[in-house]
Amino acid sequence: RNDACHCGSGKKFKACHGRSSKKSYQLWALVGVLVLAVLWFFFYESESAVTPNRLSSPLEPAPPGKVWSVEHNHWHDAPSSPTSTTSSPVLNELQPQPQGAAPPGKVWSPEHGHWHDKQ
Repeated sequence: RNDACHCGSGKKFKACHGRSSKKSYQLWALVGVLVLAVLWFFFYESESAVTPNRLSSPLEPAPPGKVWSVEHNHWHDAPSSPTSTTSSPVLNELQPQPQGAAPPGKVWSPEHGHWHDKQ
């Protein structure tokens, strides 16, 4: 330990290349923590990013002739007559899908007669 350092600096080995590597371990530990923090920042997905934010009620008042659908998160046409316990065949009639391909990310709802977002 008291011999001259092999690098040719003229210092004793213990004061040159023979130093304790405690600070080196601390530096590598700090670098490791920083790398993990950066990776977490870029790859962590919060719960709100994974599931879409579904509102339970609209932010604006209802347009004329429309009612809000909590299940579908959009406006539907209001029934033309007051809701009753008897079903009307006109309201229960299934609507066929329009000709042509479906818009990207949409599925046809025959009950509602319009496109819905794919789930």
